Amino acid sequence: MVTTRATVARAPNGRRCDATREKRRAHVAVRARRGKGFLDVLRGDADEDGAKGEGGASAKTRATSSSERCPCGGGSEALTYGSCCKRFHDGDAYPEDPVTLMRSRFSAYAKGKGLYVLETTHPDNPLLKEGSKTKEGKVVSTLAADVEATCKKVRFYDLDIVRDVAGKKKGDEREHLVGFKYKCRVVAQKGFNELPEETHAELSTFRTVDGVWKFVDGIQGST
Repeated sequence: MVTTRATVARAPNGRRCDATREKRRAHVAVRARRGKGFLDVLRGDADEDGAKGEGGASAKTRATSSSERCPCGGGSEALTYGSCCKRFHDGDAYPEDPVTLMRSRFSAYAKGKGLYVLETTHPDNPLLKEGSKTKEGKVVSTLAADVEATCKKVRFYDLDIVRDVAGKKKGDEREHLVGFKYKCRVVAQKGFNELPEETHAELSTFRTVDGVWKFVDGIQGST
């Protein structure tokens, strides 16, 4: 999933935010372009103030039991979290294919497992290498900060895999495309109402590194 920097409006120290600015920051940017994963869900145009925003999974979602259905849907068998993605998040196993990796990353965002998202990101991911930048090229945030923010303030659910296609092969490296749709909602902040549910689509690229699959980037609004 694409990495999105949260830009939800906030009023620190009780300072009042004007309605236009609040709406602009809270809006979920959905553009058919190259992105970095689920973080793009919350990212509007990069700006220095927005880099401090939120974006990810609520505390209530992260606290769900291992016996409940996995956030990724649990596949055709509707497996519980404990029988599905938890073993990947705990480091007891690693996904053997791109679709499973994609599902486990989706669940990681839903469960607040930011470190897992970082560990399964390809070294060539633009945001991992260079961070979030303004239009002028100024670095305003890192992938780690964006993932942490997203995991705190966005709920992800209703994942649907719609495409699974082998891509190019370069030497020992293999590439794979996974298209999917999902729903998300920016959770309420103090002083603000919870935002409406959003439906998104993404076509993600995965590539092998030393024989294991990693997320490279994604195109928002495309499957």
